[in-house]
Amino acid sequence: MEVEKKPVTVSSNNQVRVQAVLVGCNNYPNPKHRLRGSHNDVYKMRNTLINRFRYDPARIVVMVDKPGSEKMPTAANIKKELRDMVGKAQSGDRLLFLFSGHGLCYKPKDRKHAIVACDNNLITHLDLRCEVNRLPENATLTVLANSCCSGGLIDKEPVQVGAPAYQALLIDDDDDDQTVMVNNDVDDYIPRMITYESYLAQLSAETGMNDPDIGVHLVRLFGSDASIMFRLPINEHPKALKADQRILLSGPEPQKYSWGDVDEKGAPCGAFTKTVVKILDKHAGSITNRHLVMRARAILEKRVPKKYVQRPCLYCSPKNADAVFLRKPFTRAEIGEASASASASASALDVIDQESEELA
Repeated sequence: MEVEKKPVTVSSNNQVRVQAVLVGCNNYPNPKHRLRGSHNDVYKMRNTLINRFRYDPARIVVMVDKPGSEKMPTAANIKKELRDMVGKAQSGDRLLFLFSGHGLCYKPKDRKHAIVACDNNLITHLDLRCEVNRLPENATLTVLANSCCSGGLIDKEPVQVGAPAYQALLIDDDDDDQTVMVNNDVDDYIPRMITYESYLAQLSAETGMNDPDIGVHLVRLFGSDASIMFRLPINEHPKALKADQRILLSGPEPQKYSWGDVDEKGAPCGAFTKTVVKILDKHAGSITNRHLVMRARAILEKRVPKKYVQRPCLYCSPKNADAVFLRKPFTRAEIGEASASASASASALDVIDQESEELA
């Protein structure tokens, strides 16, 4: 196993500054859409960043939708914090954005995906693209999305583990048995997706408009705080200007559910966040983005009932896939245990199979 290295600094010449925005949404306006574990996902990741990766707490922004929260995770506030984080970034910095909450396929025919903020406003891939385009040279934004339909949040990056971001619709809405129990508490084991029909009905009730275009309702309700996907004509949408600066760890495959779960103390949480945190906390050495997602897939495939299997995905360049999680891929030593070669990938899978038994 590779000797543990300091995640926040690599040498006097190549300092890695790290910042994070951690978002958890539980209390959505529609009581039927409310979750229970998103806040715990944020707290778990914050503890891991501080204790495992030695993040400076002052560089971690926590946004949870509970009474008294300093920063409520509305879409406008989330975008502001992302904008501020990117604005402070320097060349080579590593930025992390965790979102735990609901996802939505807002254009089912075109398979367009978004995350849903606590005020029911959407954040789309174009909103994230705006921030990626402002990143300094050699800086990267890692998005860890624990929500349904999150595979398309960072577009233009190829799939390295899992399914392509815009594959055919796979969710089966005709399942007869939707009741699955984990730790004897069915309320915690729920999918993190709001359906297009339910979301449109709620927006229509608020606007009084009978229009199937979700964007029309969002612009009416949120004005300039609505996503630029809906506010600007297509010819004014921002283009992807920078390659190789985006890394997406998506909780489920495209068009699939991201499930809730409970931790070892019985507290509600997201299955994906719980798994990632457990891997990071137990793994003493550096771990690559590819290896982290492969381990999470192996663990969730064993732990979740087969009918509700959750398979995380990784979208980024090959170089970033084999870069150490939240680190710079300067040398082969820093690339870690997983390599781009087929033989190394096979060896990594053997390790994953053994460790998944211990972590499950």
